[in-house]
Amino acid sequence: MNKRIVILFLLAGIFQQTFAQIRNKINWDTFMSRNDMVFDSLSTKWEEGAFLGNGLLGVMVYREDANTLRFDLGRTDVVAHEEGINASIGRCRLPIGRFVMGVRGSIKSIKLRLDLLKAELSGTIATDKGLVHFSGLVAATKDVIILNTRTEKDEKLSWTWKPEQALSPFLALGKDTASKYTANPPYHISKENEVNYNYQVLASGGSYTTAWKSIGSGNTNSLLITIASTYPKDGSKEIAKQVLSSISPTNVPQIIAAHRTHWRNFYQKSFISVPDSRLESFWWIQQYKMASATRVGAYPIDLMGPWYKMTPWPKYWWNLNIQLTYYPFFSSNHVELVAPLMKMINDNIDNLSKNAPEPYQHNSAALGRSGPYTMTSGIKVLKGNNGTESSDASKELGNLTWLLHVYYQAYEHTMDKKIIKNLYPVLTRSVNYYLNIMDKESDGKYHLPYTYSPEYPKGVTRDANYDLSVFHWGLKTLLYINKELGLNDPLAVKWQEVLNNLTPYPQDKLGYRIGRDADFSISHRHYSHLLQVYPIYDANWDQLENRDLIKRSLSQWENNSASWRGYSYTGSGSIYAMMGNGNKTHQLLNEMMKGKYSIKPNTMYLEAGPVIETPLSAVTTMNEILLQSWNGIIRPFPAVPDSWKDATFNDLSAKGAFLVSGSRRDGTTEFIKVKSLAGSPCLVKTDFKGVVKAIGKRQFKITPQGNRVVKIDLKGGEEVVLYTGEKPLSFTLDAVKPDGKNYWGLK
Repeated sequence: MNKRIVILFLLAGIFQQTFAQIRNKINWDTFMSRNDMVFDSLSTKWEEGAFLGNGLLGVMVYREDANTLRFDLGRTDVVAHEEGINASIGRCRLPIGRFVMGVRGSIKSIKLRLDLLKAELSGTIATDKGLVHFSGLVAATKDVIILNTRTEKDEKLSWTWKPEQALSPFLALGKDTASKYTANPPYHISKENEVNYNYQVLASGGSYTTAWKSIGSGNTNSLLITIASTYPKDGSKEIAKQVLSSISPTNVPQIIAAHRTHWRNFYQKSFISVPDSRLESFWWIQQYKMASATRVGAYPIDLMGPWYKMTPWPKYWWNLNIQLTYYPFFSSNHVELVAPLMKMINDNIDNLSKNAPEPYQHNSAALGRSGPYTMTSGIKVLKGNNGTESSDASKELGNLTWLLHVYYQAYEHTMDKKIIKNLYPVLTRSVNYYLNIMDKESDGKYHLPYTYSPEYPKGVTRDANYDLSVFHWGLKTLLYINKELGLNDPLAVKWQEVLNNLTPYPQDKLGYRIGRDADFSISHRHYSHLLQVYPIYDANWDQLENRDLIKRSLSQWENNSASWRGYSYTGSGSIYAMMGNGNKTHQLLNEMMKGKYSIKPNTMYLEAGPVIETPLSAVTTMNEILLQSWNGIIRPFPAVPDSWKDATFNDLSAKGAFLVSGSRRDGTTEFIKVKSLAGSPCLVKTDFKGVVKAIGKRQFKITPQGNRVVKIDLKGGEEVVLYTGEKPLSFTLDAVKPDGKNYWGLK
């Protein structure tokens, strides 16, 4: 071998060693098992049960009574379709029913484990007659629920179907009189060959069908269940029949294998590991919950997801709930699961326009407090109103624009221009509503008439900070999109002029007010008056002149915490994270886990009914301990608590379409990896004490910007590893040491 070839081989070795930058030592099976939910018993409470889902179908497993288990079924698009009446009755979620597992003996113990990595529930039920070995899943790639059982000794089990009437839970709870409304026909149960059907026709059109069959023999059996829903045509029974007829004992293993592959791929899109094992497990269970609750082609997530429970809130809430539900998808690197929400908005622009008062419908759009998946929910704010002409709910003008802020995150985390092209028409209409009702007063500033700041007891006010914050964001975003897409919109001149002359956010000595006519002096669980701080960051911690104002506002909110609920802790925790106060953020997250309105043993959350946004919003706050991206700057490890000496994250998503990873050990950041997906300007704020160095497939230029921020000439498709001091032999990505406990489930 000549010298030239030897040199080339040596250079190749150096090349590979240089570019094999990070060794991933995560053992996914071992790691995920420490975050499983473990049930050493089951209670008769929904909020203490084990849940399964595939983004459309859901099952909640808990006890019917001391000697039977119940498997509550749900499907997110099983809804009523009657227009012209209260949406809680005419456009609400509907119950389906449940299967009950009965045993011959008396149950002595239940031991179940929800394996997150496999998205399967399995374990044993011991009776005085023997054992029942159980495993169950909702298949990720086929709409079928698979419940496997094997009995031992003298034990035998039975499955009983208990259907529910297609009645709004709002009526079932006595919130209105059922006899005033047209009832749905009774369900019809039948059996054809080996398949059983529970067929429910709806008075307003369409139908839904639950179908099931058993396969197996002797003491080993599988119960296969599907739920089909169709509207406006009635075809659900035929669809259910087709699903079950395609499944046989020979292809069930293939369905399970595809299911497991799907879930493993899902989890590996991002990763975190922190020394607070309870919070770490909570984060991973919420990832499981997110992908169990929605998928591409399904409905967006409402307050309960696919796990049906009797509730006074069987529809969507637009003034905080759906916004907080979806924010964690972005930083967790699961933007694809936001597609159903964006589709719902795109498909309903006509309805959103009709939600505005008639004088403004030609160019405006709006969205009231709550309503159905068709987004029909009116607003009645008129120019020059006196604040008394309509209900508070019909004055929540900021809801749609805030929801569009969520939509815009999909663009910021992908930089896909198709997203802002679709967003532009509805955002223009939403901002136009404000333009139609604003007035320039004697101070030369544009002011807003009376609107309502959500949930504040005396929240009817002019210049509500809730509205000013989203109006300000909407104007800036329209100007950006107009420039980015080269639209030359003639409205751009007006947008800029209004932005330049919009009244400042009302404030006083206590901090931000609710609005011009309403101070903040009553306990308030909602942070509608602080959206300009979080999540919009129009007023932020980088602005030294606003720091005292932010601190005063946060202190006033905290000091009046009697009405706080779960998301109050996550919202305030996120603001503290922006401030770099990770100790306080950590404290608030832990406080959220206890008290009257605490996170339940299965990580669900209730306030009279399920409200899924609260636990999901905690994911956003946890992500912001590890990674933030606002003001055009990527901020790894911005708010790590002092007690977290070690922490790891991989491929969390930052605005500008970056995937960011990092590792801390013994209280020191070892490295940060940044991958650019779109070639956006790359500014990174690190906590490195020394000179920031970079390694990658080429030599990168690092330009200090001040205040520990560096600019890196990172192009789309490239990645760079940042470190300081001596370059280690390798960079290692691994989980932190656990404490050996599985915190969630029922002990």
